[in-house]
Amino acid sequence: MVTKLSVRSETATLRSVVVHRPGDEIARMTQHQLDHLLFDDILSPAAAIAEHDLMSDILRGGGAEVLEIGDLLSDALARASGRERRQLLSSICAQSGVEGLADPLLDWPAPKLAEALVQGVSWSALTGAPMTLARLRRELSTGDDVALAPVPNLMFMRDPCFALHDRVVVGRMATAARAREPLLVSFAIHHAEAVAARRLLFEDAQRSTERIEGGDVMVLSEQVLVVGCSQRTSAATVERLAREAVFDAFPEVERVYAVFMPEQRSIMHLDTIVTQIDERMFLGHQPLVCGESALPVARIERDEPAQLVEGASLLDVLDRELGGVEMVPCGGADPIHQEREQWTDGANAFCLSPGRIILYSRNVHTIEALRAKGFVQVDLSTVLPPEQRAELIAKGMAEPRVVFSFSGSELSRARGGGRCLTMPIRRA
Repeated sequence: MVTKLSVRSETATLRSVVVHRPGDEIARMTQHQLDHLLFDDILSPAAAIAEHDLMSDILRGGGAEVLEIGDLLSDALARASGRERRQLLSSICAQSGVEGLADPLLDWPAPKLAEALVQGVSWSALTGAPMTLARLRRELSTGDDVALAPVPNLMFMRDPCFALHDRVVVGRMATAARAREPLLVSFAIHHAEAVAARRLLFEDAQRSTERIEGGDVMVLSEQVLVVGCSQRTSAATVERLAREAVFDAFPEVERVYAVFMPEQRSIMHLDTIVTQIDERMFLGHQPLVCGESALPVARIERDEPAQLVEGASLLDVLDRELGGVEMVPCGGADPIHQEREQWTDGANAFCLSPGRIILYSRNVHTIEALRAKGFVQVDLSTVLPPEQRAELIAKGMAEPRVVFSFSGSELSRARGGGRCLTMPIRRA
């Protein structure tokens, strides 16, 4: 069955979502690569995989089709023409400074190639690969055998591309460590049989100095987008996306709001400080969303210059658009708990349907605040048998408001929560 793209809100019932189960790409990281690869610590692969599998079980239990990007990429490579495969490999290899790798990789079967493009390629795996200055320098300076580096951040599927209405917007990552991801994801989504994403949007961002990542994009309604201008997304790109892509492609979109955020790793994307959890309810980092340090918000409308929304916080803007909006403070009322739990992805909830969300259980004060608003907590463990997991998830989905929690102790060390780990492509 082919999935037709449709994402017009943050909370409509999730029907189809793309994820990436972490693999050997995280096992190949060392502590010396952490800064470059954007991690705070090396992860336990087994624990990270178990947590991710549990999250995928929750997604399926909520009624969603869960698609693995590795499977989509393998299918896409098998279905694409030789010219299209060569174009992809040439782009990836040029980006990585190893142009000569494209030809030997073209001969690899699709499943092996799909895995290698994510997990990395060693020189020893390339029979007859020529010695180059770049290869010599790397071997002499680091002693490793890496020809094509792994992409361990791919598990954060929210960022490289994102679905908007019936299209997929191709992002451009702000960091070199993630530059390959939009190439892989857009190729997979465009060519795989399971996804009807034949029309991509903003593809030319890959050939420019633009910066935009999906974690900064909130689909507030069919008419309104909210986008963070952050460490990872530039203000110029937000304006260009709005004026040259979104307004042209979607006549129903009337406004794009831009939230001006500090360029800090702790709040690298908009969804690290606010996510929508019900039709008129948000989970947010209070100091920045509506407190004394509330972030400035600007508005872009068709054929009008950008304009600051005077005297309004982000929460005020959300309320004006939706009416009767309420915000649950990440970390509760205590400022120290707010700071700590924002850091551990307490504001980064993912919505399965209105009032049914996923969150890391370590954010205990956030979950207490959610309980005060009528959310029932269903805490799940990686050691639970599959049948018991399924039963608990089914009971939770019967509640009008539920927070499915799991530890996320490994996944959160990579700096991302449930929303970061998911790319919804159909909501209904």
